[in-house]
Amino acid sequence: MKNILYKVIIKRVTDYCYQNCLEYFDAGSRILDVGIGNGLMLKKFHPLIKSKNLKITGIDINKNYLQHCDALIKTYALDNFIDIYHESVEAYEPFNGQLFDYILFSMSFMLFEKQNLVLKRIRNWLQPEGKVIFFQTMFKEKFPLMEMIKPKLKHLTTIDFGKVTYEKEFFDLLAKNNLCVFEDRLIKKEWFQGEYRMIVTYFD
Repeated sequence: MKNILYKVIIKRVTDYCYQNCLEYFDAGSRILDVGIGNGLMLKKFHPLIKSKNLKITGIDINKNYLQHCDALIKTYALDNFIDIYHESVEAYEPFNGQLFDYILFSMSFMLFEKQNLVLKRIRNWLQPEGKVIFFQTMFKEKFPLMEMIKPKLKHLTTIDFGKVTYEKEFFDLLAKNNLCVFEDRLIKKEWFQGEYRMIVTYFD
């Protein structure tokens, strides 16, 4: 049951996320992937990562996920393209002051309790023209049922889906932290009035 739910809920949105984001990144870009997880997307997208010569730094707090990700990095000969670290975004410090062209939150931003702190920290990790990309499920109207269901999914899938993200609250948070929206792309309308959105931002 858990495996079926994982494939239905997680694999599909992961494919949507990385298909769109990897195509969006400029060739040769340096990317920080916050919450890279088990790296399952590498099976499908390793040719694209190589062809665009992307340099990805992935961080995650789950050791088991990172072990699986590391195995896939070796399987697809991605050692020169991807580095992974067992770090939280709240504790991570870029190696030797490295700056990134993109910072990606791939369905991970809704997991953070201190979102303002996270946004303040990452500001200094970007190149002058760098962008922050959020890929997540968004809701326009209040949805109490989803607020009740979402935490319970962790017991069915072992995956924490975080809190429900509402459009107005999210954009208010961006504005409060001087993040401007460069592009807001609707990827797919989802169940229960949710939308998969790819939101590209930059610090003003």
